[in-house]
Amino acid sequence: MISIGLDETLIYQMLLFFVIIFLGKVLYLNPMKEVLDQRENKIKSLSASAEHNLSAVVESKERYEAKLADIKSEISSYQARMREETSKEIEKIISTAKAEVAQKTEASRVELEKAVSEARENLSKDVKEISDMIYKTVTGHVA
Repeated sequence: MISIGLDETLIYQMLLFFVIIFLGKVLYLNPMKEVLDQRENKIKSLSASAEHNLSAVVESKERYEAKLADIKSEISSYQARMREETSKEIEKIISTAKAEVAQKTEASRVELEKAVSEARENLSKDVKEISDMIYKTVTGHVA
């Protein structure tokens, strides 16, 4: 039968166990904990930096959209102003052309009435002569 004795080997084994635990903690667990802490700190730092960058991007996007809206409204008002000025110019040109046409029409009408009046006067003067010639031709008194 095997007997279990409590001699000095138990103390050596316990001492070796504690040495292994201590060395494992110093050589493996502490550096591992440091690496994990550094990693966690880096992740937190990168996360904070990403949030800061995201807020900066959102702010830049809002400024861009505000400027874009301002530019669109400015373009819209400019186009409206140009349309208004163009329509005024067109109305001015049309009214000028109408006035010129009316003036030329009036001048032509006056000239035509003058020509008709002159033609009537000439015909009135010539009517007596023509009627005398017709009378003489019809009656046979040719001069």
